[in-house]
Amino acid sequence: MIYVRNIEWERIHLYIELEADDDLFSNESVRYFLVNRFGEVKVEFKKVSCEKNRLRLTINITNSGINRCIGNGTYKIYAAIDEELVTIPIFDGTTETLAMWGRNFNYLTNKGVYTVSFMVDEYTEQPELQLLFYNARVGKYSDKAVRDMPVAVTETPAEIRQRKRRNKTQKFLTKMYGRTYRFNRFFNKNKKTILFLTEKDDKLPLNMQELYNKMKERGLDKEYTIDFSLRNTETMEYSKWSSAKMIAKIGRANTIIVDDHIPFFDNFVLDEDVKMIQIWHAGAGFKGVGYSRWGHYGCPGIFSCHRQYTYCISGSKEISHFFSEQFGILDEQIIPTGMPRMDSYLDENVRKDATKRIYDTYPILKDRKVILFAPTYRGQNRKNAYYPYELIDFEGLYSYAGKHNAVVLFKMHPWVEGDVPIEEKYKDRFVSMNSYPNINELFYVTDLLITDYSSSMYEFLLMNKPMLFFPFDKNQYSVSRGFHRDYDSNVPGKICYTFEEILKALENEDYEYEKVGQMLSKYFDNVDTHNCDRIIDWLIVGDLPKKYADALEKKKEEVRAVRSITFPIPEESEEEEDGDDERDDDKNDEKNDE
Repeated sequence: MIYVRNIEWERIHLYIELEADDDLFSNESVRYFLVNRFGEVKVEFKKVSCEKNRLRLTINITNSGINRCIGNGTYKIYAAIDEELVTIPIFDGTTETLAMWGRNFNYLTNKGVYTVSFMVDEYTEQPELQLLFYNARVGKYSDKAVRDMPVAVTETPAEIRQRKRRNKTQKFLTKMYGRTYRFNRFFNKNKKTILFLTEKDDKLPLNMQELYNKMKERGLDKEYTIDFSLRNTETMEYSKWSSAKMIAKIGRANTIIVDDHIPFFDNFVLDEDVKMIQIWHAGAGFKGVGYSRWGHYGCPGIFSCHRQYTYCISGSKEISHFFSEQFGILDEQIIPTGMPRMDSYLDENVRKDATKRIYDTYPILKDRKVILFAPTYRGQNRKNAYYPYELIDFEGLYSYAGKHNAVVLFKMHPWVEGDVPIEEKYKDRFVSMNSYPNINELFYVTDLLITDYSSSMYEFLLMNKPMLFFPFDKNQYSVSRGFHRDYDSNVPGKICYTFEEILKALENEDYEYEKVGQMLSKYFDNVDTHNCDRIIDWLIVGDLPKKYADALEKKKEEVRAVRSITFPIPEESEEEEDGDDERDDDKNDEKNDE
């Protein structure tokens, strides 16, 4: 007999600890599945640790192997050898424990909730554990009794009319946008068109610019039609005509290159023969993104733009799982090409020119130790981004700079508006660089970086220089933003929680510099100037190296094989239950959220 001893959560990862009466777990051929009440396998558990009578299993609830959440339904855990049922784990605790194990994941600014709960099967002699998955979306009910329930009316008659007109307009636009896409797709399906698409900037972001430059250098603009849709929807409003033109361009494209979230694709599904390549702009920072912060305010819904990526790039294979978790796709879809902007960053000629230009523009930096203070922002988004300058001991830092012939550069996140509040008496040692366009160029002249959770630490790693980290709000930040991995063991430098500790580390030159070399090999498979070439050759042209292509195909085949397994269900489990048929729930969830 197998018993469930404990259940734990790590973000979207569910961990289940099992204990057996004998040494059943010593048999490596035993596999463990999540099975619905019809005997259909939906996902196979991954073994985290295995002893003779102890086993720890895990699944990612947001990805059942088909880049979708586990569908609505009631499930049990089946243990099997060679696809033949051996036994079923049973619960061995109290109902109070069951309630503690459950989780609710709110999404889309609380417009929906995905719940995972646990209960005991009442139709078996033994108290077998059941797992219940349910996606509830506001305004979408399958039960007529629920739909017809009276609700509190807080809108005025005028507001109700306005809302109805707005909904009617939105439905009309959705239909027209769909027709626009279909029309352009029909006439351009077999053409070779590449679209650079961003909704965060009205000009090409650095990653895209680097990639586009390399494509032109190699003459791809002669072989392909290269198009652009560049809009900054966060700070500017665009007409419906502008949106229609964007959708027409999407319809004409066979390959779409994005570097951030595209809201349009949260509710619109691309044709399967269209490649969407995510060249994520931020590297592998600590801040929770996408599904790694599921349950936090503003996180994506069950289906989102991220689910549609054909490939996403990363710096190394070892960190690929960070991206697959964030985007709700397979590990094997993350290809370690390296970031496009690293090509010019590591170019020696670019470095020499930029260094000379910086010294000529800021002669205060010459023959001095340069410290760069570059933290990320605080706040929820661009509109309310800020940094608590009051935590910086400007007087103490200025005293250190004077004593050690140093200059301190302050480069805040672009969302933090205004200049750094540097008093006049400090300006011979402190310089605000907020208006400087490219932080990577500042790394060339920087001797020491002070940051916190910013992804800029990875670019700076390539300079092989020391770093200090100032995560004064680590506990609060990890709760509000969500970390997708342990902070303390993944930063390449000394951690200081107060500015007093920062000053002490500076004075003692205590940077824990040995971590830089350790992290460098972890985060970068290639330290060269061929990242753009790899993206072009592997992902755009389509000559993906065999090891990556085979790994992806093997994973997809494994998922298909697992989901084709059906176990014989005992008669008592086939009794009539309330609720809808769950057989097609994965498809229904996808269809509903589209």
